[in-house]
Amino acid sequence: MKNNFILLELNHRNEIRADVNMTIKSLDITKIGHINVKIDTGCPYTSIPIRKLGISNEKAWLMKLSDCADPSIRKEISFGVNDSKEKREADKEKFKTGKYMELQSVTFEHKDLEIDFEGICLKKDSVKISYDRSGNILIGMDLLSQMDIHIGKSKILGKTIFLACPYVSMNAYYLHTLNEHFDLQDTSFKPQNPLI
Repeated sequence: MKNNFILLELNHRNEIRADVNMTIKSLDITKIGHINVKIDTGCPYTSIPIRKLGISNEKAWLMKLSDCADPSIRKEISFGVNDSKEKREADKEKFKTGKYMELQSVTFEHKDLEIDFEGICLKKDSVKISYDRSGNILIGMDLLSQMDIHIGKSKILGKTIFLACPYVSMNAYYLHTLNEHFDLQDTSFKPQNPLI
């Protein structure tokens, strides 16, 4: 059955996670199922470490080699929060000279991403792929900004939930569920003194 909205609970590690189906057409990856992703409202762009899709280290290495040699694929450098100033400078120099295979901090832009949350499908023209990293698949604000999102304590479940619906498919089921969980009142009320 197709869902009318996304409803996820905050887990015991204070994370919002989901199992999704994923397609990246430019990599000929179609409908890989039950991929665990992390919703990250602090991440500006969706990021996919390719090995999290079940691709072996050897295959990831060959895919990276192919991308490095392809001038039509956009390459960017990105750093982790724990990377030292020295590492950043050394990596920037390697990036400038095209030594992409030596860099774990390089990402490659691929086309036509689709992420399906059990019937709610989010699409994006491009996505950043990493061949060396093994961290979480992060769903960033580039995709999340396509949706109406509410995060808060559910009146029904007594837990913090993430409730969302794409703007292009807003529906009465979502609005009803939103009101049930968060007991939203009529927002047309305007206080007489706007400074209060």
